[in-house]
Amino acid sequence: MQARKRTGGKKPKVGYQGVDGAYSQMAAREYFGKSAETYGAPTFEHLINEVRQNRADYGFLPIENSVAGRVTDAHHLLAHSKLVVVGEHFMPIKHMLVGVKGAKLGDVKRVYSHPQALAQCSNFLKALGVEAVPFGDTADAVRHIAQKGDVSVAAVASKLAAETYPGATILRDNIQNRSDNVTRFLVIRKGNGEEHPTGDVITSISYTVRNIPAALYKSLSGFATTGINIINLESFVPMTNGGDASFYLEFEGSPDSPMGRVAVEELGYYAKNVDVLGVYKKSPYRKILSAKA
Repeated sequence: MQARKRTGGKKPKVGYQGVDGAYSQMAAREYFGKSAETYGAPTFEHLINEVRQNRADYGFLPIENSVAGRVTDAHHLLAHSKLVVVGEHFMPIKHMLVGVKGAKLGDVKRVYSHPQALAQCSNFLKALGVEAVPFGDTADAVRHIAQKGDVSVAAVASKLAAETYPGATILRDNIQNRSDNVTRFLVIRKGNGEEHPTGDVITSISYTVRNIPAALYKSLSGFATTGINIINLESFVPMTNGGDASFYLEFEGSPDSPMGRVAVEELGYYAKNVDVLGVYKKSPYRKILSAKA
């Protein structure tokens, strides 16, 4: 509903990194609805440029995975994108073994997929006794094996990828090592001067520490003294500022609140290039994560 309002009532056009059938496409459809127009970009940098140049209303950017950890490229690109974070979405990752129609499980000798997906299904693949072959993209691996039509090859990918490419079929579902494999996405768009949402929100910030003793420790002191909960802190070295260490930080609450203003103001004493990347509502999925903790 909110997405429709931001795009004047029309269906939102949403970009993601990957090809048809990618997990990012599945996540975007979950968030915006199946009627949204979704399309793939070859890289994260291309995706950000699509949004910056108004070819997409929104971008869907994976930021971290519960098994594989952070998506490093996403952090430094987001920090310099001049785009705004307006939402978050969590999607449990359920990997499928996708083969060609007519194949049986015993026919498979080689399995293609992104290295992270292969690693997340290593127990199943080892038990099956197959060769794991790294490939650039999960959904593109399905397109590759569907075109080959060889019963001895398969791919690890999403259910959507298996449904997208003719000639592909699911040989075994839910083959991931862990059931708690979840990817978190951020929803990004160009800023248009909207007021920050209120209530149960998260704020994303990027900054570079100044060249002073204990700079990182001091940069966090304002959050400690105000009692604000930092829920994510990632370091990265941007390519554009001479190699100074920069940080991506998320905290619970808004920079517009009295305590939030104090914390961000104090951060400015010990940091430079402080940029509020976005203030957005917490995903309802966080309650599920809290219940499992």
